[in-house]
Amino acid sequence: MRLSTALRIASIIIVAKAVLIGVVYWRRAEIVGRPLHIGADSWIGLVTIVARGLAIAGGVYVAARHYSRET
Repeated sequence: MRLSTALRIASIIIVAKAVLIGVVYWRRAEIVGRPLHIGADSWIGLVTIVARGLAIAGGVYVAARHYSRET
């Protein structure tokens, strides 16, 4: 398996896990009776997820360019 393909699969899995964890956390808070409000912590989490996604996308881009030069 090429490195770029592996990084794409890993990025999809990481994003899916982050979304599912967020949905479960949000729903659990609503069930307990303490709904979540978008605050500073939520924005920090969102920025972190976006930064990780961009880093993985950059890695995929660099790996794809490096792989295409070798062949």
